Formats: sequence, C-alpha cells, structure tokens
Amino acid sequence: MSEHEELDLNSIRRYEVDFDTLTRAASEDEFLRVSFELLRESTQLLVAVAGTLDQDHVEGFTRNEAILVGHLIRMSKLMRAVIAGIADEHGGDQQMQLTRQFLDSASIIKYLLQDKTDVSRFDAYVFDSLVGEKEFMKNIREQIALRGGEKWDIEERMERSVQQTFMSAGVTEDEIPSRKKINWPNAQTRLALLGPAAYSAYRIGSGMIHGSWYDIERHHLERVDGNDGNFFPYTDPIPERPQPLFSMALLAVLVAQEYVFECIPEAVALYEGHFTDLIERLDRADGLHEAYLVRRSKVRRGAS
Repeated sequence: MSEHEELDLNSIRRYEVDFDTLTRAASEDEFLRVSFELLRESTQLLVAVAGTLDQDHVEGFTRNEAILVGHLIRMSKLMRAVIAGIADEHGGDQQMQLTRQFLDSASIIKYLLQDKTDVSRFDAYVFDSLVGEKEFMKNIREQIALRGGEKWDIEERMERSVQQTFMSAGVTEDEIPSRKKINWPNAQTRLALLGPAAYSAYRIGSGMIHGSWYDIERHHLERVDGNDGNFFPYTDPIPERPQPLFSMALLAVLVAQEYVFECIPEAVALYEGHFTDLIERLDRADGLHEAYLVRRSKVRRGAS
C-alpha cells in the first residue's frame, strides 16, 4: 500500500485576479497570464481530488472506481502539458490537441457518473477500450498461420502484454464483443454532457491531431502574395490562446466537483468553498475575455 499524507488544501495558492485590469485590457496578453494561473490552480485542485481517500479506499480502488480516478489524473497531466508548453515558450502548437484528449476524459467521467451504479456502463467502456486489442490479436494469429505456425519473439511479447491488459481489466478475450455489440456512446453523445461548445472544440482538436486541411492551411502554410492558389511553408509556432486554458480549468473544476459529490460525499464540505470560488473567478475572467474579443472585432470592422 502506498504511503498517504494528510490532505492540506491550504497548500494550493489562490490566484487573485485583477478584474479591473482585465476590463481595461488592450491585448490578450493579460488574459493569457490570468488563464495560465487559473489553469495551474485548477490542476492542483484536481490532483488533490483524485488523491482524496476516504476510509473505504485506503487500500485502493476497485476497477470501476479506478477508471474514474485514472481519468481525473489523465486530465491533470494533460493540463500540466499545456502549462509546460506555455512556460517553455513553445507556443500553442499542441493546445487544441491536448484539449481534445482532455475533453475525452472529462466526457467519459461525466457519462459514467450519470449512473455510477450501472456496471454495464463501465463494462462497455472497458470493452470499447480493448476491442482494438482483440482485433490486433486476431491479426497476429492470422500472420502466424500464414507462416505455417511460426511465431516471432516480438509476437510472443505483444501477446503477453495484451493478455496482461485483459487480465488487469478483469475480462477475457472471448468476453469482449464485436464493435457493433458494444453499447458505448460515441464522442458527440458524450461531449454533449459538457456543454454545446465542447464538440466543436473536440472536432478542431481531432483535425489538428490527424493533420486535416484546416489545420495544415491555417497553421503550417501561408498563401503566396498575389497568387491565391499557391502556398509557402509557415514555420512559426501557433500563438497561445486563453480560451483553451479557461475551458480546461473550468471543466476540470466542474468534473472534480461532481466526482466529489458522487464518490466521496464526506469531502463535499472540505472542497465546496474552493470549487465555488474558483468557478466564480473563471466565469468572470472568461466573460471579460469574450467582451474583449467583441470590442476588438468592432474596432477591426470600423477600421476596414
């Protein structure tokens, strides 16, 4: 069993937002700084929630409970990756890709928490996660058969690894149904649980992961002056934007809040003040950023 420390939320530094400065902001720089600090605070709070143990869990979590906790930790690591990218001055090249992965985990938790007693939901999640491994094993066996039964060492290792994954999930290969029979909701259905804008952000992130024309044309090419049909390579990094940071921070707190309420109700009183305070600061700062964008758009239209 891992060693446990007493939870101290006072170690999470509260970031005081200067809303007057945001109201007068003439560029996005101040919003980026504020969103960065609030994202960092929400990441620390999310890690604290994921590590909170009641008396029933000092020896660890069951598989279904661990799925929820594991996705909380995954969300926090993706948030840290966004923070690191900004701190290292690497630009925003990975912001939307990381946001897309973050939205996946957040939506999975939201869906599972709709009815955390419904074991079939967790089974469907596991089956959907592992059906690719089952298909992979089928492909390996077909290749072995084509060679007359000769099995390569690498195939031995891959098979052991996949079987270990099945075992840790508490299922056998034969128990995993075909894709059509797995009752797991698609991304659009799950992301609707996060709000109306979540799926659009998810699709943009997907395009940037897979290298869609939208991503390539917008971020990695530039048009040749005087020739709209030709392009040159564009090597500058994508500028960081505050919107993904505000969104990740707010969703992280909302998901953490629901997790505490559903899974560790004894800790609600401990966390609720922190959740409410951070949500209020995030909502207000994000609203001021949207107001800034509207002002900037009007100025640009007036100048054109």
